Amino acid sequence: MHKPSTRRSILRFAGSAAASLLFTGDATPQSKELVRESAYNYIIVSREGSIVFFRRMENGAKVSAIDLANPSYQIISYAKYLFAAALANPNPANVLSIGLGAGSFNRLFNVGYPNANLTTVEIDPMILSLAVEFTNFREAANNKVVIEDGRRFLHRSKDRWDWIVIDAFVKNSQYPPHMATREFFESVSGHLTDGGVLAINILRGNKLFDCLIATVMTVLPDCRLFDAPESLNTIVLAAVNAAPSLEQRIKEVPAPPFPSLKDSGVDLPQIRAAAAAPSAIVCPTPLTDDFSPTEFLGAQWQR
Repeated sequence: MHKPSTRRSILRFAGSAAASLLFTGDATPQSKELVRESAYNYIIVSREGSIVFFRRMENGAKVSAIDLANPSYQIISYAKYLFAAALANPNPANVLSIGLGAGSFNRLFNVGYPNANLTTVEIDPMILSLAVEFTNFREAANNKVVIEDGRRFLHRSKDRWDWIVIDAFVKNSQYPPHMATREFFESVSGHLTDGGVLAINILRGNKLFDCLIATVMTVLPDCRLFDAPESLNTIVLAAVNAAPSLEQRIKEVPAPPFPSLKDSGVDLPQIRAAAAAPSAIVCPTPLTDDFSPTEFLGAQWQR
């Protein structure tokens, strides 16, 4: 039987013993880290003052962050830009989110849209456990978490949503191959309400970026891109071709911006100004269930 390395065993033991000391809810700066591993993730949990970070062990990439003193505030740049969906569909009643992280999207959504229902699908039970243990995440009647693969959940569901938000990565910041195909986005499209939008977080700078956008647009051709500042993340907002177009809807963002979003770091006018049409997309063929080399494309960084 394969046994974990001594280093990993020590880290897990130290993490379990120190958790109550490191994450007590006060604002005292902390410097120690905990490491947790599952079949899908290898996560470092750390705390700086009142902020808890989830980062990937492999490359240090930030998965999520929560300010325990202000849980709805969006700390990570790209997390703010997921709310670009509000520009196109400002009054959602039902929203599906694939990927939980520390639950930062959930906490602001519940504040900004207290009468709406949010369902979050997370494949990794460890992520939910970390969010509960270290960031005080709690489910509620209108904020439910389902532990299941996102594509399988969609296949089984008969529901439709005003927003479908996808922020899903696994080890090595890899985008899940089975959620990168035309067939998957056809399923997404079939679960959107009239006027519904898809908001998906992807990494730019590699060949997978172009192929993901090209694949999305085979199904949801009305598309706008939002490059999150100070990161390699781009939020792709997509919808079926319909009137009014995404461009028209984005220009008609309600004024003044939603105060609860603004107070939590989401500046909708700033996000609106970042909207851009896709250009110079280079991808030989859209990704399909028969051919989706996401790991290879994601490793091919463009110069």
